[in-house]
Amino acid sequence: MLYHGTISRWNDNKGFGFITQDNTKEEIFFHISDCPQHGVRPKIGFIVSYQRQQATNGKISARQIQGKAFIPQPNQPRGQARTDSRRGTSSRKSRNNSRLPGIALMLLVTAGVAGYASFSTRSSATAATSSGEPELSTIADSATNFSCDGRQHCSQMRSREEALFFIQHCPDTKMDGDSDGDPCETQFAN
Repeated sequence: MLYHGTISRWNDNKGFGFITQDNTKEEIFFHISDCPQHGVRPKIGFIVSYQRQQATNGKISARQIQGKAFIPQPNQPRGQARTDSRRGTSSRKSRNNSRLPGIALMLLVTAGVAGYASFSTRSSATAATSSGEPELSTIADSATNFSCDGRQHCSQMRSREEALFFIQHCPDTKMDGDSDGDPCETQFAN
């Protein structure tokens, strides 16, 4: 069901606010992620329509918020914020410019970590092969289909290879109770 109201409170720094519902005057919480992504940022006084959703804690929030106010004006490029009358500049544009150095640094750090991980994996595989230890290629080949996705327990694993990948590459796993490097011993008995 579609409800109608007006944005009565908005915290632009934190990205959330409240909509006063037209017929009941009840204030409903909403988050910026429920507004149109390529439109104008929310402002107090915007008339909107939305759907209501009840969270697990029993609180109601607004979802899929729509409204003509979110559509950029014809003389305003799409996605650009309206001019802030106090500063005479676009608040979204200046905020995005202040984030650029942080984003660039984050990208560089991510690339460095990925490169180091790749180098470290290749170095340890070469050392294991040259030291006469059995090759881990069968585990590595099947591990290419696995990724750390938050699973931690044996009951969530589909194979022994998957469990091995998780205890070797993912944090906070709870599959090797005796710490012998052999996970899920009762589930995947050798």
